[in-house]
Amino acid sequence: MTVALVTNVTQYAGPAGAGALAADGFRVVCHDETFTDAEVRDKFAAGNPDLTPVAEQEAAALLTAAGDHGSVDVVLSNDYVPPAAVRTPFDGAPLGDLEFLMRRLVYRPFELIQAATPAMKAGGGGRIILMTSAVAVRPLATAVLYSAARAAATTMTTAAAKALGEHNIQLNAIGPNWFENPTYFPPGLWESDADLRATVAKEVPLQRLGRQEEMGALIAFLASGKATPVTGQFFGFTGGWLP
Repeated sequence: MTVALVTNVTQYAGPAGAGALAADGFRVVCHDETFTDAEVRDKFAAGNPDLTPVAEQEAAALLTAAGDHGSVDVVLSNDYVPPAAVRTPFDGAPLGDLEFLMRRLVYRPFELIQAATPAMKAGGGGRIILMTSAVAVRPLATAVLYSAARAAATTMTTAAAKALGEHNIQLNAIGPNWFENPTYFPPGLWESDADLRATVAKEVPLQRLGRQEEMGALIAFLASGKATPVTGQFFGFTGGWLP
């Protein structure tokens, strides 16, 4: 069976990606930091019968666990940090703040790519999608360190696509902003936050937040392998906030 691995499935674009990939017929193996707790893992499995949660956390062990269910042809590296870490002050910031962001947003997907590619090479190809952020290409003064880490992950993705293209491995990055998701723009926030609606009206040509099902459609396309030359690309998912 063809397997898709989704990391941090309860966060950011995880719900969108897992649901869309399962609907397209993949056996979706799901990672989450909370899945080390068997009770949490079992509850997730009961509520999501089309998805397979696993307890493993480290990249190599995670790929091994996913591989137990079939050929891992798709990896969605859905990387995030808590909202409070996004707007870490730049002036006087300790090196540890940058290290935290780099470990979560750059080191972690690097390890996942390294763990996934040997089997993909042996199997004749695969698709790797990194969730980064639109601030990778439109950095914010209020999120300097976060912008830098997201830019590093995005550049790593597009460069790795060149290195792995001869093996028929596609790598692409998706950079959201103004996207309804459990981590940064949770359900209900739009309705309750008049300031958010005013900001979106001013900043976002689409005049609304992107939706999970819309993100799922983009992830499903990139995971489908139907347009293999689409590789090494960055896809802004921002309602027009990016030029």
